[in-house]
Amino acid sequence: MEIRILAPFTVKPEYVEALKQPLNDVISASRKEPGCLQYDLQLEIGSSNSFVFFERWRSQEDIDLHEKSAHFQQFIAALEGKIEHIEIKKLKLIV
Repeated sequence: MEIRILAPFTVKPEYVEALKQPLNDVISASRKEPGCLQYDLQLEIGSSNSFVFFERWRSQEDIDLHEKSAHFQQFIAALEGKIEHIEIKKLKLIV
């Protein structure tokens, strides 16, 4: 079953520039994973530090592998102390 992830997060304003490279790195590497169907990052209109990841994965097993990957773990470490808020929602398509 395909799983979608919606993950809004807010970066502390002073760290937006510092997180550009880690964000680009995790996006690039994640898109190459076999189970990744989509991995996009959006910036909220009218904001400079409010972002949303939108992801689509083939299965929960693919998400589990992604979360254990070196590039994802490096990204999580890069976020440490630099975000104000994050929420992660796993979704399934109904229609």
